[in-house]
Amino acid sequence: MSGISVPTILSFSRLSSIVSDIKIRADVTRTEATTGRREDITAAMSGDIGGAHVLNKAINDAKSFQSLLALGQNRSQRTQSALALLGVDAVRIGTETLGASGRNDLQALETLAFDARGTISSIFSALNTAEGGRALFGGDITDRPPLAAPEQLLADIDAIMAGATDTADAQAQLDFYFNDPAGGYATTIYQGGLNKAPAVETSPGIRVDVSATAADQPIKDLIRGLAAIATHGSATFADKSGIVDYGATTALRADTSITDLRAVIGVGQARIGAAISRHEAEETILTSLFNEMTGRDQFEAASELQLLESQLEASYLLTARLARLTIADFIR
Repeated sequence: MSGISVPTILSFSRLSSIVSDIKIRADVTRTEATTGRREDITAAMSGDIGGAHVLNKAINDAKSFQSLLALGQNRSQRTQSALALLGVDAVRIGTETLGASGRNDLQALETLAFDARGTISSIFSALNTAEGGRALFGGDITDRPPLAAPEQLLADIDAIMAGATDTADAQAQLDFYFNDPAGGYATTIYQGGLNKAPAVETSPGIRVDVSATAADQPIKDLIRGLAAIATHGSATFADKSGIVDYGATTALRADTSITDLRAVIGVGQARIGAAISRHEAEETILTSLFNEMTGRDQFEAASELQLLESQLEASYLLTARLARLTIADFIR
């Protein structure tokens, strides 16, 4: 009996506390073995965690920029794709219209007028494209399509042609309709904002514009040229060759201007791509530094976890034995 000590409430409580501590350490070590990072950064750095917080914020900033830049890149790519569609049929129609006008081929001009109407509808559809629920060509108003129905524009142009006295008068009315702030395009057709969409921030305080609006001059000129061709049959004045020639040359010049616009957006896209690469590199470097400050060797953590689990198993066994002791065991 001399080798047996009396289990008291105090000794049992101390053992329970030890078991609880081992469980907490095992849970922490298990997490560290999985993540490779210290759970208690403050303790790991002896309370000096300012540098770790600065690094962590810099890492989050780099990630945030990458996310925003990716959105800007997607929007600019969709913008480019839409702009590329605008001139495909417009160039063909403009070129064929000049040829048909030169031959005085009225039947071909009527066919091309019908073709131009369909092309205007396709252009309106492309310009009403949205990305992520935001209109691409509406400037700083993005919650609705920037253009009204193409049928409204064609009806307006038909009315202009029907009332024009000659080619010069028709041209003047078309110029007013498309280019004057009081004209029908600005007041009835274009539903977007007067300002461009917000530029993409590539780094703090540095922004790049990769947007276009349906009110940009090259786009209005393209639609104006096609509209003049499309309403060939609506004109009531005698010599219609002048108005279709005007429409064709206007559309062809506008396509060149749209190409220039796409080139400007392309430069912005390149800057966005470079910024994404730069922020990715920053994140990699900063993460490496942060891991050096707060990291935990996963192999070492796994070895410690094994030891703690062994200690925990032994502690549970001892607790169970103590719990089974009775007064009879003591006096036996």
